[in-house]
Amino acid sequence: MNKYIVVLVGIIFFASCSSSKRVVTTKSPSKKSNTHTTKKPIPSRGDKSVSSSSGDEVVVLASVTNKIISKALSYKGTKYKYGGTSKNGMDCSGLMFMSFKSAGVALPRTSTTQSKTGVRISKSKVMKGDLVFFKTGGKRSINHVGLVVSIDNRDVKFVHSSSSRGVMISSLREGYWSNAFAQIRRINALNDVREIGVSSRVDSPSSYIVKRGDTLYAIARKYSGVSASNIMSYNKLSSTSLSPGMVLKIPGNR
Repeated sequence: MNKYIVVLVGIIFFASCSSSKRVVTTKSPSKKSNTHTTKKPIPSRGDKSVSSSSGDEVVVLASVTNKIISKALSYKGTKYKYGGTSKNGMDCSGLMFMSFKSAGVALPRTSTTQSKTGVRISKSKVMKGDLVFFKTGGKRSINHVGLVVSIDNRDVKFVHSSSSRGVMISSLREGYWSNAFAQIRRINALNDVREIGVSSRVDSPSSYIVKRGDTLYAIARKYSGVSASNIMSYNKLSSTSLSPGMVLKIPGNR
């Protein structure tokens, strides 16, 4: 009897120890990452705040500048002739006058007056199409001009009509021209087109360079749905008078 009592007490003891050491297993909640991947919205074509470089205005710039340079280079080899403006002979300012005229940009006739046109540019900011001026032969005033045709490692090359060799290409690195160098100027018509190119947007308007004999009414007829008054208002013009080389923005036209 005592033997059975001892066994029973032992069973009860082990059962109570087992329940006191019960291990409760719980699944730890999965940690969700707080890092959110945000997809950037794709701008719609109708979003006017989105900038774009359509390149339309840059093409206009390249076209105008290249046309002027191409015209100047077409006279290469032409002999020097004071006061000349043709392939029979031309002087330095005559070469500039005829080259810019081919793109509808009017320049004064002499190098001295041309040196007072447009804006002065430092050598470090020179671009194709700029005019470079010189004081040659020990003169105190400007008496020679050339057209910048290329810039390579700060070697500025220009086309001009030399009194000794006619229309040719020279470099500002050449000792003679380096010593005679006076200034560089950018003609306003080209400068305006460059500014348009820098600020081009999706809704940027077309531009038109005024040619000799143009009127607002004739220009408006070139574009659908555009009137002379629209052009006046868009360009903040106070009168209908125009001057060759002026750059007009055409409203609502691409």
